[in-house]
Amino acid sequence: MKSMALSLGAAVLFFAVTCWGAGWNFIASGILSILLYGGLLLLTKPKRKIGGVDVELLSGGEELERKLYEAREDFESIGQSMGAIEDPELKRESAKLHETAGSMIHFLEKNPEKIMSARRFIDYYQDTASKLLKKYVELQNTGLGTEDVSRLKNQTKQALFILNRAFEGQFEKLMQNELMDMDADIRLLKQTMKMEGYEE
Repeated sequence: MKSMALSLGAAVLFFAVTCWGAGWNFIASGILSILLYGGLLLLTKPKRKIGGVDVELLSGGEELERKLYEAREDFESIGQSMGAIEDPELKRESAKLHETAGSMIHFLEKNPEKIMSARRFIDYYQDTASKLLKKYVELQNTGLGTEDVSRLKNQTKQALFILNRAFEGQFEKLMQNELMDMDADIRLLKQTMKMEGYEE
């Protein structure tokens, strides 16, 4: 919106200066002003990037950007719920979820080609965690202490333990290639050190 206003302002100024100030032909000034507007709009348009790469240059870039946006939204929602939770154990478990999700999103931002491999995490696990924590906070805020409410709070704790394992498992699956590369690098280093007499 800002780039559009700046481009339009520059085009109008150019038209005024050339047509009325310099006495150029009205049509010529108008055409050049339109071209100037279009050119400036292209130049000042903010670049949408994932991992330093323009979204337009990525295969399926629009979909990748949308998925990453969804992941960030759920991540923020988990963070908000975490801040409102009063139960210390549940707060700790939700903080673990939030930390793992943040690390995973950071990894996906640097490796956009892996975003579609993380769809199960984004669409199901993280989305479920976000909704569950939101509902828990709503339940907590009612102040009810009935048997059903206590049961649901305990079930939420159990669900968070399971979700934490799922989050870590999903992240490990996503990083499988990197883990294999590290393992290969360490094995090669050990072999090299052994050959050169640095290892007993």
